[in-house]
Amino acid sequence: MATTVLYSRHGSRYNVRADYDHLPWQPFWTWITGKGRVLGDAERAQAMQPLSTLRTLWHIAWSWCLIGLAVWGADHVLSNYSLWPGVLAVAICWVVVIYRARCLQATFHYMTHGAAMPARGWAEVAATIAFTAPFFYEGWRAYGRSHVTDHHHLRVLCSSQDPDQRFIESCGFRVGMSESSFWWRVWLLPATPRFVLAQCRQALKATCLQPHWPERLARIGLLSLAAAGAIAIDGWERALLLFGVPAWWLFRHSLWLQLITEHLWFAPRGNDAGTAEAYGRLTWGRFQGRPLPEGGALSWLRWWAALLFCDLPVRLYVYPQDLPNHDFHHRRPLVPYHVIADLRRTCENEVGRLGPACEVWGFLATLRVQRDHLCRGVFDPFRPTYFNQPSTPATP
Repeated sequence: MATTVLYSRHGSRYNVRADYDHLPWQPFWTWITGKGRVLGDAERAQAMQPLSTLRTLWHIAWSWCLIGLAVWGADHVLSNYSLWPGVLAVAICWVVVIYRARCLQATFHYMTHGAAMPARGWAEVAATIAFTAPFFYEGWRAYGRSHVTDHHHLRVLCSSQDPDQRFIESCGFRVGMSESSFWWRVWLLPATPRFVLAQCRQALKATCLQPHWPERLARIGLLSLAAAGAIAIDGWERALLLFGVPAWWLFRHSLWLQLITEHLWFAPRGNDAGTAEAYGRLTWGRFQGRPLPEGGALSWLRWWAALLFCDLPVRLYVYPQDLPNHDFHHRRPLVPYHVIADLRRTCENEVGRLGPACEVWGFLATLRVQRDHLCRGVFDPFRPTYFNQPSTPATP
């Protein structure tokens, strides 16, 4: 049976994950690629159940345990060992803090949709304490309005009314921009003073101005207690290095790289604009992986090097948790994040009202899709001419 998935001309143009189905450690290959296995009928029915309040609270607590352990371990190494072990410990700490912070952000996102922690009152309290306050993030109600109500709307996504597209536009992205401008903004814009100051203003607004008074007081109180504790133990410099830098600046940099490739921003508004099928073409699966090598030891060495030094950093820094399957989230917002990789693969051959699924293999390939769209006028990156059988790799 021919697949109904559409591929861009960048990256592999078939389901690379199928090559990995016979390998051991299947949960690892699901995580590293972002694409899961095919579910049976009973598993598929169970997958649509929202995550319980208890399970979501456990996930949040586990994230904070890992963050706390990483900060404590790095602080111990800095206090007792020489420079280079300290540098390595700080790097590991940053990776853990950023990855778990992004997972908390993704969980918060699903909580606002009702796909995790269906007890809405408890969800708002947990989100404030565990995520929005410590990471200076947009509050529960403001995020619900801008993201759930506006961004997800059938006629708003990737239009001038989309809050996320307006932010992208304010950062200098537009149709017809030069390729040098595109790449400079992708990699370096978050390091500019103007961008950092804008994020500082947004953080201040999200903490002190935007929320209603109970949330505002809770956020200020939590941050004050954390700052007082760091000062009391004479550890504010280490707290700033080990938590402040990754949780504020690097966290936003990783969010930025994800946001650039999230949708087909500035999509042309054709006659079918605002329809379900047009909506389905505005986002795609963003998977990592490459065909298994057919050569000898050197080919396998290159393959493993690409996995460890390309795919692994992307999954840790850019697309954590459910984000490779963000297109399926827009198709079915109530699917919980812990099963979305499996459910997307199970359903991807079913063409519904949103049309065929689209996907790209490789982070750089996804950036090139956006480059072609914004700089080269390729407004339909997923064409039927890129159709392949599931078992046929594309020619490089």
